[in-house]
Amino acid sequence: MKNKLIAHRGDMTSYPENSMLAIQAATDLGFSYIEIDIQLSKDAKAIVIHDDNLIRTTGINKNVRELTAEKIRTYSVNFQGKSKEDLELLHIPTLEKVVNRLNSISDATLFVEIKKQSIEHFDLPTVVDAVLLDLKQAEFNAVIISFVENVITYLQPQGEYPVGWVIRQYNQTNFEKAKIIQPDYLFCNVKKVNQPAELWQGPWKWALYDIKNPVFAYELLKQGVSLIETGDIVKLSHSEEFI
Repeated sequence: MKNKLIAHRGDMTSYPENSMLAIQAATDLGFSYIEIDIQLSKDAKAIVIHDDNLIRTTGINKNVRELTAEKIRTYSVNFQGKSKEDLELLHIPTLEKVVNRLNSISDATLFVEIKKQSIEHFDLPTVVDAVLLDLKQAEFNAVIISFVENVITYLQPQGEYPVGWVIRQYNQTNFEKAKIIQPDYLFCNVKKVNQPAELWQGPWKWALYDIKNPVFAYELLKQGVSLIETGDIVKLSHSEEFI
C-alpha cells in the first residue's frame, strides 16, 4: 500500500521541506512517489522551494526571483541538530540536482508542482520550459502539476508528461473545467471535499492531501481515491495499514 502514498515535499516532518535531506529520507523509507515545488530564479532556473520568499525556510527576507540560482544555492534551510554531513543536503536545491539524485531510482515518480508566483512574475512558457529542460535528464517518471490550469493546457499538446490540476475548490465550476481540461490527475485538499467516496468521475486519477491519519488514508483508498499525499510519511509508512 505504500505505493499509494506521495511524500509531500519529501519527509517534511523529519527534515526541512523540499530539501535534499527530506527527499533522500523519503527514498530511504521506500517511497517512490515524491512531490516537490518549483519557483524560478532571476536567471530562470527551476528552484525547489514552495514559497517565493526565503524568509520562512531560511530566515532571510529575499525573493527567489531576485536571486540567481548560484546565489540561492549558497543558502541553507533552517534545521536544528544538523551535522556536517547534512550541510550540503540542506542547501536549497535546483530541480536539476533533484533529478540527478533520483536518477538512481528507476521506479521513482516525481510530482513537480509549478507555483503561480513565478508564472505571474515571468510568464507561463518561461517557467514551464525551464522545468521541462531539467526533466529532459530524468531517467524516471515525472508528472507536472499546478493550481494554474493553463499549465495543464500548455503541456497537453506536447504529450511528453502526464499532468495534474490542483483545484482550490471542490465545486461545480471546477468540475466543468476538469471535464474540458481532462488532466491525468486531480489533486485536492481533503478538507475541501465533503464526500470523498463520491468524487467526480472522469479519466483522471484522484490524489487527496494532506492526510496524516493512517486509518483515514486507508479508508480513502478503499473508497476509490488513487493516491494519498501526506506530510507525515514516517507515521503512515510505519502504520499497520501501510506496512
